[in-house]
Amino acid sequence: MRTALIVTLAAALPLLAEEQKASTATAQPATTTTTQAPAAQVDSPLVAAMKRANRKGKKPANVITNETLSRAGGGHITTSTNVPPPISMPQAAPPPRPTPEMVAAKAAEEKRKQVAEQAAKDRKAKEVQEQKRQAASAAAEDGYDGAQDDAAEFVGTAPPPPQF
Repeated sequence: MRTALIVTLAAALPLLAEEQKASTATAQPATTTTTQAPAAQVDSPLVAAMKRANRKGKKPANVITNETLSRAGGGHITTSTNVPPPISMPQAAPPPRPTPEMVAAKAAEEKRKQVAEQAAKDRKAKEVQEQKRQAASAAAEDGYDGAQDDAAEFVGTAPPPPQF
């Protein structure tokens, strides 16, 4: 019984130490000063949880971390300083030609506008004629027909000034 307990403790002791090391690494934030070298990047919480989950002595599955990438040497990310050329878009397609229906509708609209303009001109002319007729009838009712003014114009002489 003692030997089984000793073997179990001997096997569990390194795992316990590893777990404590991992928990202290995540509990202590990495602080850097100007005199120290920058600290290694801390694993994300998901990666840290995966590392803690594989505690049963199993060989961990391939976990992609910064450490494994640097050891494997195959996880290089390259960037380019060359700027790609601007994207050249094709020219816009010309607008479609008007259909015969569209041409007929446009012609009908222009004709309607012309008819409306002509009707407006006719109304305006009728209004002017009506105003002249009303002015003439109002003058005739007052007894002034304007014949005296017209007679002096045609004779070429002005009427004599009134004498008092």
